[in-house]
Amino acid sequence: MKRIVLGIFLSFSLFLQANIVFAGESDNDADWVLVTEDTDIKVFERWISVEKNRARERSGKMVLNCKPDDLLAIIIDPNKTDIWMSNVEKCRIVRRLNGNEWFVYTLMDAPWPVGKQDFVSKYTVTRRDDRIYVSIDQQTDLIPKKKDIERLDTFSARWEIVPVSENTISVNFTTQSTQPAKYPQWAQDPIVRKTFLNNMRKLRRHINKS
Repeated sequence: MKRIVLGIFLSFSLFLQANIVFAGESDNDADWVLVTEDTDIKVFERWISVEKNRARERSGKMVLNCKPDDLLAIIIDPNKTDIWMSNVEKCRIVRRLNGNEWFVYTLMDAPWPVGKQDFVSKYTVTRRDDRIYVSIDQQTDLIPKKKDIERLDTFSARWEIVPVSENTISVNFTTQSTQPAKYPQWAQDPIVRKTFLNNMRKLRRHINKS
């Protein structure tokens, strides 16, 4: 039972506590290494330098049988966040800047010992030629912190959606963690990788049912 609880705690907290750094923003980037896979889903990791600190970047890649806007409709809809992310209690748009930029408030309620956690993100959708990019960056000062709810202020991510054929797309979901590890790497890494892979699986499963 203790292992199950610890696993939930690690997988939830470590998956969310991440920051994105795009290619070219750091020096001495290491090569990507394949760390786990399932059918057409592959998860890669690498270490990079961020502001004189080492950070781990994680990338999940897969091919889906749908159109680019089919996936986009899922990952930018607050009401569909729980399709691929566990323990979502509430997710809503708090301010819209325009058709391509808006702010989202997300409240999570995970089993003990995690409890309630929240974060505020800015979503930015960019189209370049036939590709779609979605950046999710933290905006911690937009909504005041609430009592008894832990504010997660280091979660950012990026989606890259590329059409392969008329009804097939290539998906790349990237995060990067600069948060100091709370547990030994040998205990933490397998749980984080499993959680990352499972989230990609859930998204693929939903697309296949659509």
